[in-house]
Amino acid sequence: MFAFLRRTTGLVPVITVAALLFAACGKSSSKSSSTSSSTSSTGRVIPSLGATSTYAILAGSAISCTTGATVGGDVGLSPGSGSSITGFPPCTQTGAQHAADAVAAAAQLDLTAAYNGLKGLACGTTISADLGGTTLAPGVYCSGSGINLTGALTLSGTGTYVFQAGSALTVATSGSVVLANGAQAKNVYWQVGSSATLGNGSAMKGNVVALTSISLGTTANLVGRALARNGAVSLAGTNTISLP
Repeated sequence: MFAFLRRTTGLVPVITVAALLFAACGKSSSKSSSTSSSTSSTGRVIPSLGATSTYAILAGSAISCTTGATVGGDVGLSPGSGSSITGFPPCTQTGAQHAADAVAAAAQLDLTAAYNGLKGLACGTTISADLGGTTLAPGVYCSGSGINLTGALTLSGTGTYVFQAGSALTVATSGSVVLANGAQAKNVYWQVGSSATLGNGSAMKGNVVALTSISLGTTANLVGRALARNGAVSLAGTNTISLP
């Protein structure tokens, strides 16, 4: 009898360990399934800005600033014939400046990849030329021509907003983007097929990723990034650009 009890007692740790291993595997499998579901529920993969993420301004040909502007982030210019950065000072910046060097060249490569990635996203909703006075939820919005903003555009809800403009982006005097219900400037992307113009007194939000140039009128402000692939970025007055 004692021998039988010893054998029986010896089985208890084995059974217990097996049960614990089974339970652990079940928890691990459940966690993996949850993570996969969360990932797939996003629907779209938004391209990363990569090395471009530290730049408030990145241009392809030139960067110019007149007076009074404040730039909160790096400023970079791709290497090229006749490329130049002017106006710093009197304009001020808080980040590093990369004038036509290898660091800026690497950032431009990431900018090109991000531009092409944003442009390649499947359109979710076709929009009218003018977004002023509208309220939009997260999604991918496209226009075969330009996008105008003559009033206030409200972005409402947590998530990513992508605007694809076939040609220019024009923000009129005092045009603005208002963020509501968890919307964040860092999650807003403006893919511009030609050039972007932010009018006097406008209040823009998001990453402006333009094929050609970006210009800010007097007192125009941007919470985001001014990223121009091939052309110039110009600041006309007491502008403020701050990273989101």
